[in-house]
Amino acid sequence: MSALERAGTAEALDRYRRRAALWVKAGAAVLAAGVALGVLSADSPAAGWVPEILPYPLAGGAFALLLGLGAQRFARRMRRVLGAGDWSAHAVVALPKGVVVLAGPEPGVLLPRQVVAAKERYARVEPGPDGVLWWCGDPRGGGVIAPPGGGELVWTRPVRRTGARRRAVALAELRGLAERPAIGMPLPAATSPALPYAALAEAARRQAVSAKPRRWTVAAKLRRRRGNRPEPDVRAVAWWRVRGLREISGLSWTAGTCAVSAALLGVTWLGGEDVGMLGVFGLFMAAGACINVFRLLTSGVSAARLLARTATAPVAVPKRYVVLADPYSGSPVLLVFAPHGGPEEQPEGALPLLRSSAPGEPAGEVELHGWLDVDAHGRPLVVARSGGRVLWPREPYLEAGTAEFAEVAQWLAPPQEEDVAAF
Repeated sequence: MSALERAGTAEALDRYRRRAALWVKAGAAVLAAGVALGVLSADSPAAGWVPEILPYPLAGGAFALLLGLGAQRFARRMRRVLGAGDWSAHAVVALPKGVVVLAGPEPGVLLPRQVVAAKERYARVEPGPDGVLWWCGDPRGGGVIAPPGGGELVWTRPVRRTGARRRAVALAELRGLAERPAIGMPLPAATSPALPYAALAEAARRQAVSAKPRRWTVAAKLRRRRGNRPEPDVRAVAWWRVRGLREISGLSWTAGTCAVSAALLGVTWLGGEDVGMLGVFGLFMAAGACINVFRLLTSGVSAARLLARTATAPVAVPKRYVVLADPYSGSPVLLVFAPHGGPEEQPEGALPLLRSSAPGEPAGEVELHGWLDVDAHGRPLVVARSGGRVLWPREPYLEAGTAEFAEVAQWLAPPQEEDVAAF
């Protein structure tokens, strides 16, 4: 199989492409706003402050546009490489200035690679305690590295200069990379580990007990109050009156950015020459608000309406559940079981939830509604109800036996006794 056939890799590439497209749209919007502002204020004596701030949106917009176009170019390269081969695991040493050295499949072969990304992304591909990263590509050309799981993709290329390559290999040898056992083998297809109900329920209870309480702040108290306040019944009100659907659609965030950008631009217009950089912030906020409105109208509203339809499906399917935290995002994941199974029962599927929709208990009973619509990948849309609450999903339902479910199961599987003893 190719790396792109793995659900985690495909989703990571999709996120990378969406980020690149967002930079392109934001850069183009800010650049267009700067040009329009310069043209409209050319003959206006009241806009004497405009020439002072005009370079900022023009330079910022051009930078964001070029950054986004470059990221889209790397996304196309990643797609070709990930579609042509599969991941292999390699022992790795990370060096300064974004250089990583991979242990090749043959003993003594070391491959120095240069990370091609912003400096802030270097930390995302630093090897963990096991010192292993995933690799896909041509050692003589471009390739992709990722932390185990393939959830974060970074483009790399060979270290070009002979001297720099020799220094990188020497440093890696000093850190013992040459003595580490070579891995370099293709990764097996994802298979679901054993997930018995009793073990998962116990792990969920331990998570609930050990969860650290949030630091008390006014904002945190307001969030807790809002989360505890019951939502209007989606069967009786319009979707935009339901808190979870507003979050899914992006309506609340869009309304906030529009209000802030309107206020900043209003102050800028009335303040004349005394506002300075406030006008620049207003332009950036206005560009972000335009992008949010576009996303709301093109995808957010339709997603909220589909989930509202799913939540009001007349037939409810009773199930048992165990809720565990995703180790990467911390968001709750609902593992669904047959209603009358035993302690060794395996889950029938998984439903990733919004943080605000976590059920009150680590395990219990739930009703599933839906299976009326599917997403672009053919995964069913399902909404859960428990204790009179709607548990809104952040992703479609993942059925047991699929590659997507297998990867989620690998993350959520509690450590076995032999694993704990190994440490």
